[in-house]
Amino acid sequence: MKDRRDFLRFFDSEDYEKEVPESDEQKKIPPPSFERDYPKDAPLIDLVSPKEFKIGKTPFLNIVNSRKSRRRYTDEPLTLEELSFLLWSTQGVKKISKSGRGVFRTVPSSGAKSPFETYLVINRVKGLDPGLYRYISFNHKMMFIKTIDDAEKTIGELSYNQKFIGKAPVIFYWTAVPYRTEWRYTILSHKFIAIDLGLICQNLYMACEAIKLGTVAIGYYEQDKIDKLFELDTNDEFVVLLAPVGRYPEEKKVTDFFKNPKAKVKPDALSKLVGIYVKDDGNKIEFILKENLLVAKLGSYEEIVDPYNETEFEGEYLKAFRFILNKEGKPEKLVLLTRHDDTVELIYQKPESS
Repeated sequence: MKDRRDFLRFFDSEDYEKEVPESDEQKKIPPPSFERDYPKDAPLIDLVSPKEFKIGKTPFLNIVNSRKSRRRYTDEPLTLEELSFLLWSTQGVKKISKSGRGVFRTVPSSGAKSPFETYLVINRVKGLDPGLYRYISFNHKMMFIKTIDDAEKTIGELSYNQKFIGKAPVIFYWTAVPYRTEWRYTILSHKFIAIDLGLICQNLYMACEAIKLGTVAIGYYEQDKIDKLFELDTNDEFVVLLAPVGRYPEEKKVTDFFKNPKAKVKPDALSKLVGIYVKDDGNKIEFILKENLLVAKLGSYEEIVDPYNETEFEGEYLKAFRFILNKEGKPEKLVLLTRHDDTVELIYQKPESS
């Protein structure tokens, strides 16, 4: 594992000249194109010009404070203006250098080399047919590529069965074209490409938050199958990150889930909640005490839960818990509020050591 870390490191000055080879730029080789070719007779779809945007006026600090990863989306379609806004915010072209050695976009890039292309799997956007598209950023237009059979199922399966991804109205896919950066930075390029990718995705997060849409960065996907589906020449271009986008439902407040008022909790009150709680499907959560703290265990994962009162608790990965006690004050079942705002009931079992 440690030998895979090296691309994240940089060189001291005395090592730089020894380790970093001469670049194609230094060899006077002409720079690569900063946009993949496409058929010149391909019909392109007009997007809404950034000069005409009527959305995205949310104060910046509000965006920063509310930004979060969102994995639940409604069935409501996006508008063409919303999609245009997101594309412009993540890869819009502001200026092309006169030398042809770089392109200045709405996101920064190492040396202005901009080593990415944006592909979109569109399920529901008003005025657009479902299918695979590519953003033609130099023209701020889109090009339809093809229809994807049973797209929601296919995309979910190719994301390691994360089904919510395929159900999103739009899924952004960024591909890397490494030579754009390698032309100047040679063996340093892959660190810079990774940095540039994070900047793009953060812009998507912020742009979504500005117009009340949700997204989440996804790095788990079946590489070869996705590249094949997108008909990429993987010697020069391949998918590096994806992000579903959609409207998110109103979130349930934890305080609305709780039935009792907030109260201080004595350590003795926690011990009676210790035990195993089992779902109908056999999955279980175990609660243990560690240093007078109640800890939820899901397999090898553990998290400390924060008492709201003696029977109700807030979590992190799991949003909230409510323990139901019988007349004798012993646990009977557990009601769980998941991070997806689903409510699940589990039945209490005695601790295995009892």
